[in-house]
Amino acid sequence: MRKNIYIAMVFIFISVSCTTHDNKGDLMRLMKVEVMGIATKYASDKFSEAKVITGNDGIVTVKDNQLSLVVPEDKALKYTLNPINITFGLINDDDQQDAIMVLSSSRGNYAEIPEILVLTSQGGKFSLNRVIESDMRILAIQDRIITAELTTKSRNSPLRDCHLCKEIIKYRFTNGDLVKAQ
Repeated sequence: MRKNIYIAMVFIFISVSCTTHDNKGDLMRLMKVEVMGIATKYASDKFSEAKVITGNDGIVTVKDNQLSLVVPEDKALKYTLNPINITFGLINDDDQQDAIMVLSSSRGNYAEIPEILVLTSQGGKFSLNRVIESDMRILAIQDRIITAELTTKSRNSPLRDCHLCKEIIKYRFTNGDLVKAQ
């Protein structure tokens, strides 16, 4: 299990480092690799024996590698980690870039409630600060304000994805919690 995680992290690091030329781009790619590594470890820790699959596009899939006689394989829990779902910005009170990553999970063909990882930077390294289960999409992080889009309808409603059924809410990250900003 750990071997798969390290192989995935090395693959992502090599593929990212071989295609960079500018310093700011290098830094962003390294930060994405670090966040992806933390998210992969978080998802892998949900299983006793995780199977990590890294696609050519950088999307990582984590699922259980143990044979289950109770739950068929096509109904088992699976996490999908897409580097595009990482948003960087200043979240807490220091001046170091922090990150929020949305993890998608599914059981068979049914999407589960996403898990939002809030990662704060301390001493140049990211650490997992908080995990929130919410049906929100992070739009931006600017001036310590997290702008998110939330659906006002149930996941089972046919109106779930209508543009009138969504609400934009601004949050602040205060004492480890997301609090609505005034």
